[in-house]
Amino acid sequence: MNQTIAHDVDHIQHNTHSLPNNSSCLSMPALADALADPRSAFQHPAQVVTHPLLSGQEKRAILISWARDEIMLERVANGVLPELKPKSQIDGVIAALSRVDPQAAAEYRAAIASIRAHRPFCRG
Repeated sequence: MNQTIAHDVDHIQHNTHSLPNNSSCLSMPALADALADPRSAFQHPAQVVTHPLLSGQEKRAILISWARDEIMLERVANGVLPELKPKSQIDGVIAALSRVDPQAAAEYRAAIASIRAHRPFCRG
């Protein structure tokens, strides 16, 4: 999967979008920003899927980046501060990803299920 992600990022870095003159109401997030911090570019994962200026490959790469971020959030909170119960958007990210890459969504769904199944008991 890492080679596929690297290919997607390479494709995105070499293909830039220019907005048509009549698209003043439609904004295109900077792809580098969307890949580095999807939450800063989109309020909800479904916005990635429905964005008309992103290619399918770009949507997939952004959602996979977002899924990795959310998985890390859950893993850190689970291991260090399980009582925090993080406000992760992983379920929404996986739902959005399933619309552009069902196989990748299934892999992330399995990973998050494993993380959640191994949540330590809170001492108190």
